[in-house]
Amino acid sequence: MKLNQRQIDVFNAVMVNKSITAAATRLGSSQPTLSREIREIESRLGFDLFLRFGKRLTPTEQALLLHEVVLRSFVGLDEIGRAASAIRTYNAANFRIASIPAYAESIVPRVIQRFETTREAVLFSIHSHEESSLRHEMTTQVFDLFLAETLFQRESATGQTVYVGDMVCVLPQGHPLAARARLTPQDFAGQPFIYFGQNDPYRHKLDAVFHQADVIRDYAAETTTAASVCAMAAAGVGISIINPLTAASHLGMPVAFRRLSVAVPYHLALWHPARSTRQAQVQRFITTLHEVAAQMAAELARHLTPMP
Repeated sequence: MKLNQRQIDVFNAVMVNKSITAAATRLGSSQPTLSREIREIESRLGFDLFLRFGKRLTPTEQALLLHEVVLRSFVGLDEIGRAASAIRTYNAANFRIASIPAYAESIVPRVIQRFETTREAVLFSIHSHEESSLRHEMTTQVFDLFLAETLFQRESATGQTVYVGDMVCVLPQGHPLAARARLTPQDFAGQPFIYFGQNDPYRHKLDAVFHQADVIRDYAAETTTAASVCAMAAAGVGISIINPLTAASHLGMPVAFRRLSVAVPYHLALWHPARSTRQAQVQRFITTLHEVAAQMAAELARHLTPMP
């Protein structure tokens, strides 16, 4: 029943491309060859992978379940590929950063811009990953700095947290609640709410706030990045609560930001290898990050409606 790598590649190509012809083109093969290989795979597995209606294929429930497993294996291979890419650029990049998207899209560009105003030339290489992937990336020892939301233990790295302000409410411009200077948990009752993913650490903190206030929010959507939350709010999908860094980087966009009556402190977590030949640059980057974070907090405070 064991499949070889070629058979896994064929199955994945057909599932992704939703057509044997397109899959054959992707793999540099032919339609008859892939059709034969799919039949051989089904024979080896002992169940049908596709329902055939003329030239159209429809995956069976078993195929969908199998493809979920295959995709997880490809994610593992992708992580190996990213590590290899980082190692390949080891000598090309002076400073390598692995960051969650929220920081790669907000504070990191500002820190780099400040570096570029100085005389010291630094070539940056930014790798944006979800937080779960960062734990694996740290084992490669090829990054100079890691930025995430959670400070987890790692013997080979030195970690610290940076307080960057409290989380803030985000609403579509013109929303009735935008007339208020500060929103309470009760203001969210019955409102369409844009949630973060189940694994997001701040989702659980916000859920605890609303649970304690006995407030039920209406589900509008779920996403994994604060930038996506802002885009949905701007489109009128719903309201939400996001980190202050993303809020500061979206000032001037078609959204409104308001304070939350319950303070939910937001910290940026960072690590760097305990032993590094670039300790001076690491410390300078961290110092600059503190400065930029304070500047962004001040910008956001000026744009928030003054509290009564």
